[in-house]
Amino acid sequence: MFFRRARHRARLSAVADRIGARNGVVLSDHFSGGSGANGPLVLGVITLRDGAPAEVLRTLVDDAAAGGYPVPPRRADAHGCGFVRVPGLPMLIIETFAAGKMIPWHGEVPPGKTGVVVSLT
Repeated sequence: MFFRRARHRARLSAVADRIGARNGVVLSDHFSGGSGANGPLVLGVITLRDGAPAEVLRTLVDDAAAGGYPVPPRRADAHGCGFVRVPGLPMLIIETFAAGKMIPWHGEVPPGKTGVVVSLT
């Protein structure tokens, strides 16, 4: 069980690297869940990036496409998107937060920055 979870963590981390999830200033980069009643293993990466939310989201979608995710994403709105049911790849959810908005448990996004939450399951 331990080795399977370690392989799954390594796989999620490799996908995060491939799609540039850790670009910018990393505020948080951690795993949660994955054992017992805690639900599936999730890698959450929270960053601050330069630029407007729409521009940052477009870059993230382009990077996800370069990493093998189909474009357009299944779910998309002005603040994020989701790639689900992609064979061979984990579910990917991207959320953006404009300057002045609060990233839950991480505070307010500073001026000139966009907050990004990337979740891989």
